[in-house]
Amino acid sequence: MHPDSSKLRVIRHDPKRDQLIRIFLMVFIALLGGFAYWYGGNHAGQNLDQLRQQHTTLENRARVLQKENRELRQRVGILESASKMDREAVNNVRLLVKKLEEEKELLHKELTFFKSILAPEDMSTGVRVAGFSLLRGNESGQYRLRLVISQVARSNPFLKGTLSVSLIGEKDGKAQTIPLQKLIASDQAVAGLGFRYFQALPSDREYFDFTIPEGFQPAEVKVMVRITSGIKQSFEQIYQWDKELLADVRQEQNSG
Repeated sequence: MHPDSSKLRVIRHDPKRDQLIRIFLMVFIALLGGFAYWYGGNHAGQNLDQLRQQHTTLENRARVLQKENRELRQRVGILESASKMDREAVNNVRLLVKKLEEEKELLHKELTFFKSILAPEDMSTGVRVAGFSLLRGNESGQYRLRLVISQVARSNPFLKGTLSVSLIGEKDGKAQTIPLQKLIASDQAVAGLGFRYFQALPSDREYFDFTIPEGFQPAEVKVMVRITSGIKQSFEQIYQWDKELLADVRQEQNSG
């Protein structure tokens, strides 16, 4: 006898039982697949409903946000427009204040000037330069000049005479004098003097406009007055170029 023959078992083969087991397994698998299909479809439907609901909620929220965004843009536009209007209003007020200050300064000068004419006892009598203004032009090398010649006297005879204005400076290291008459336009020619109380040159509140030659460095402005009728008097007045321009800058700063 074989040593392992005691461990051998005899298994009976039953074809009917095996067939029933296979049929049971097939039915179980079919039922399990149907349940899985139903469960999956039902669960997917629920998820789809939830997604649709979330989508609808998001669409509503997006519409609300778009409406709020439009309102905020409108508010920003209004605020920017108001801010621009405020800035323009402030700038207009500043310009108006500057203009009023300039007019105030001009009126003060004119008041002082007329006071000197109406109250000659407070000043030395005779002909004098009552006003001298040297301003910078809009372009480099451009300048503006205005003069007022007046008579201070108890009795004011009508005076006639001549006026000459010259720029004194250097060019290429050499002294040079240029008559203003050569630098101004022909329609602004320096006219002869003829006045009883005062005469503004070129005219009231206007200026001689001129451009200095390239390379010329002005240092002084010489004004020569010669009265030949009414009384006889001659004098010259020297004005420092840089000093007069600096005075003009200070006046603008005070006005601003």
